[in-house]
Amino acid sequence: MEQSRRLRKKDNTHRAIMHSAKMLFEKNGLGNVTVEQIAEAADVSRSTFFTHFSSVDDLLMQIANEEIDDILESATADGSSEAEINRVFHQLAKDTCPYPYLVTQLFVRSILSPERSSAVDVLSLITNEIEASGYKALKKQFSSKDISSLIFGAYFGLIFQKFIEKESFDNPAEIDKKINNFIDFLKDQEE
Repeated sequence: MEQSRRLRKKDNTHRAIMHSAKMLFEKNGLGNVTVEQIAEAADVSRSTFFTHFSSVDDLLMQIANEEIDDILESATADGSSEAEINRVFHQLAKDTCPYPYLVTQLFVRSILSPERSSAVDVLSLITNEIEASGYKALKKQFSSKDISSLIFGAYFGLIFQKFIEKESFDNPAEIDKKINNFIDFLKDQEE
């Protein structure tokens, strides 16, 4: 019983640090947040921060991996392959709207990292779904991998449009609807 209480407390502390860091990164940008600021916002000591994360970069990677895991878990939640792509972008919109700057920066950082990017798993899932269904006319001109990259790019195009137009990110359903209408349009294209 004591062990599970200790694990719950450790997990709660870990989540509190991640949550505080997300808010600070969103407000100040990735390069403008210190361990001290994160620890203070999470109401933990600097040493407690280092008990959970080896560095701010480690924290960022764990945040990015958590976001990707949420997306992958959501996409395969009910085992139905038909709506996987739509579920990927539904979850991505839900994750992006509270932290638009952070999520965008994490994806770019992950993709540009010399390490294997976890975004590869999302693109692979989308590519496999495209390979398995629809998109007949598009597949004559583009590979499934190209189509998945173009859809992923279209999603971030919508996000960048909101940044450019200084629009709020308070409605994930709006982004979700637009990208899913675009996906359905592409899928249904016939000669």
